Amino acid sequence: MAIVRASRYVSDMHRSACVLMSLVGLLSLGSLTDARAATYYIIQSGPEAWTVMDPQGIEAIPGGGTLRRAWAVRVQRNILTGNPPQPGYVRTLSEYDCDQSRSRWREFSAFSRSGAALMSKRNPNPEWGPATDSSDIHAAYKVVCLGEGGGAVVSAESVAKVVIGLMAAWDPPILPAAPLPTVGTPPSATAVKPLPKTPLPKVIAAKAPAAKPPVAKPAPPSKAKAP
Repeated sequence: MAIVRASRYVSDMHRSACVLMSLVGLLSLGSLTDARAATYYIIQSGPEAWTVMDPQGIEAIPGGGTLRRAWAVRVQRNILTGNPPQPGYVRTLSEYDCDQSRSRWREFSAFSRSGAALMSKRNPNPEWGPATDSSDIHAAYKVVCLGEGGGAVVSAESVAKVVIGLMAAWDPPILPAAPLPTVGTPPSATAVKPLPKTPLPKVIAAKAPAAKPPVAKPAPPSKAKAP
């Protein structure tokens, strides 16, 4: 059974600005005329993964003072081990201590591109760690506790629309259809040259032989002797 790459949720990723800008334009264009569109943050981006957060989903933990919790969605190019890559996403709930600059994860669920559940896990012993442990955790901490917007801001109807758009960035390009053959104008007819006149061979009539058939002559009577 393939193993879900959930551990890659805390791995460092380099930004890919060119691809990110094209995705931001694509997602924003689709929601210009939709009054229900919301704003989402892409806090980390790279060739293998994207991390998306909904700033409206940040909650204060009751009785926790400066404690906050929020979901982050990690969109991965390959959610399972194996080849070819199978895109998917990991949805993780984390808590943040804005006073002590620390965080801890509480639970996560991994899904395939089609939305099928692959794996879910709750942290049996959630321990606090520095919010600077990795670049994506630190970026999420700044969104939750400092109100910063992360690497990019996109507008879409839902976080699902953002996730679908990000996974589509890894699809192979669609090759243009082959053009249909052009039906050309038939070539103009050329004059047909008449065949040269060839004289017919002369037929010589067969003539009967001129010689007359020989006339049979009777044989001379033989002389018989008298008895």
